[in-house]
Amino acid sequence: MAKPLDPKAIEAERQTSSRAERREQKRRQMQDEISYNQRGNGVIIIPPQKRRELADEPPKLRVAAYCRVSTQEEQQVGSFDMQIHHFTKRIEANPQWELVEIYQDEGISATTVEKRLGFQKMIADAVDGKIDLILTKSISRFGRNIVDILDNLRTLSALNPPVSVEFETEGITYTGDGRNNLLISLLAALAEMESQQKSEAIKAGIRWRMAEGIYKFSVQNTLGFYRDHFGRLVIEPTEARIVEYIYESCLEGATPAEIAAALTEQGIKSPMGNDLWSAGTVRSILRNEKYCGDALMQKTYTKDFRTHKSVKNTDLNMYFKENHHTAIVKKEDWIKVQKLLSERHSTAKRATLRRLSNHFVAYRVKDGLFKGYLIMDSRWSFMERQEFMKIVDEAQNTMK
Repeated sequence: MAKPLDPKAIEAERQTSSRAERREQKRRQMQDEISYNQRGNGVIIIPPQKRRELADEPPKLRVAAYCRVSTQEEQQVGSFDMQIHHFTKRIEANPQWELVEIYQDEGISATTVEKRLGFQKMIADAVDGKIDLILTKSISRFGRNIVDILDNLRTLSALNPPVSVEFETEGITYTGDGRNNLLISLLAALAEMESQQKSEAIKAGIRWRMAEGIYKFSVQNTLGFYRDHFGRLVIEPTEARIVEYIYESCLEGATPAEIAAALTEQGIKSPMGNDLWSAGTVRSILRNEKYCGDALMQKTYTKDFRTHKSVKNTDLNMYFKENHHTAIVKKEDWIKVQKLLSERHSTAKRATLRRLSNHFVAYRVKDGLFKGYLIMDSRWSFMERQEFMKIVDEAQNTMK
């Protein structure tokens, strides 16, 4: 056991020695140690060579940018080019950044990532570890669907190492640390709401133009028509001959399937550019009122602004404009074709019912559990039918 201490002496010494004196004493002690080390009698300092090399040449940050506009209108094209130029210049001007790629989606809505191939490629490259930082103009450029925005940000932040996203307009950099989650969620919700409001405004404008008869409907996949630089509907003579051939063949008695086979055999491309024609494509051309100069608008409409999927219109008004544009087919010929198609459809339906009646016999149960019509195979014998009805009667009696 060590020699016992004298508590009284220690306490007396502690009281007589002030704190300032102790600090000064400690300082003198450190100075003496430093002087001793400087004379070569101290610690040898070994510099961290590896760290010094890293400090001299730090690794460059791999930076990508995402640019998007929702339409291909002239004003938006200018905005798109400016985005690309801005981010390219900004990344190349930073010596600590390395440009990975400027990912682009032009003329594509941000309410879904389904058709945004540039965005999909960017996320895939980030997952593959090719990107450290993503720059984009604003949250609305990154997306207009709050679920997609947050899901993709979480995907990027969950990577190892995490990929940050800088939203330039909002002045926010998302790193996944939770500091900006609420703010980004609110801004993403606002971006989605703005997209919905724009969608409703655009649809209202389209319906107004339809009601006024001035709406310029798309003829992108309509054989025989195109729109010129001024948006006017113009007949394409070469394709118009194909349309005339289809109508003439129908009036001469050919079915849509036969017309499709003939066009395929002749090597004529379909409206979608395919080698093979289908009866459905021919039938849609024969049913299209635009070929006789009329226009029935809003046959379909977009129900959900997020998916942009068109559905058949059974809920909203349609707008019909007679003699809307120059016709390819005479109206009387178009009307004759409609009658022929309707008659053939009715004849085919009756033939189908006739074939069914040859194979099945309907026996009516007047009341009970199986009230109505029961269909039986016509190949059954009379005794088999009687036995079947006996079973039905027994089942009904059991249920009473």
